[in-house]
Amino acid sequence: MKRNTPLITLLTGAGLGVVLLISSMLANPSSAPLNYSAAAASSAAPASSAAPAESATPAESATPAESSEAPEQSSAAAPSPAPTRTTPTRADFAGRVGGGGGSVAVSVHGDKAIAYVCNGSTVEGWMRGKVENGKLTLTGKNQTHLTASYHAGKVTGDVEAHGTDYSFSVSTVSKSTSKSSGLYQATAVVQGKTIKAGWIVLGDGTQIGSLETDESAKTAVTAPKLDVATMTARIGNVVLHAVPVSGVTGSGF
Repeated sequence: MKRNTPLITLLTGAGLGVVLLISSMLANPSSAPLNYSAAAASSAAPASSAAPAESATPAESATPAESSEAPEQSSAAAPSPAPTRTTPTRADFAGRVGGGGGSVAVSVHGDKAIAYVCNGSTVEGWMRGKVENGKLTLTGKNQTHLTASYHAGKVTGDVEAHGTDYSFSVSTVSKSTSKSSGLYQATAVVQGKTIKAGWIVLGDGTQIGSLETDESAKTAVTAPKLDVATMTARIGNVVLHAVPVSGVTGSGF
């Protein structure tokens, strides 16, 4: 019995130590789990709160950016407006030459043009020609010629007939002020000779007309008055039937 006493004492001490260890562990179990759950909760909270902020920010910023850029792209892609055409392709012009010594009329119909100049007596001339890029180059008998440019409702240039040169700048014929304004011509055969008369009727109703006494057009006289209502004029017993020369309608071309 005496030989087993130390062993019993040792076992008793070991058992007491195990009991104390277990008691210590049982006394502190709640502190560790509490710390773990708190850390997990604190780390989870920022993650859950950050996620909506990240998803909302792109959605809110994307829409204004797209709408603000759209007008710039559409304006940059818009084509340039076409230039306004100021040179008419069908028009009639008439007026007095510089100094008032005569009158001139010009009719443009596409790429063709007819002009007439006269002083109401000895100077007159009919001319025809082409239109290119707003420029007129017209010629007639006995070296009659006209060079001019036209745009924005006006023809400006020089014309020569029967050795007399005129400069001019005349505007578009306005039918609102005078329905009869414009250029007229008439031809007839008298005693075997072809005569040709021309009249320029201005906006105020004034008539200026000359008459070729023969086809050579080397001489001219004052034309008889034109009745614009009946479009006729008389030379003695001869009746001249006039027709308008108009670039707008193409009459006389």
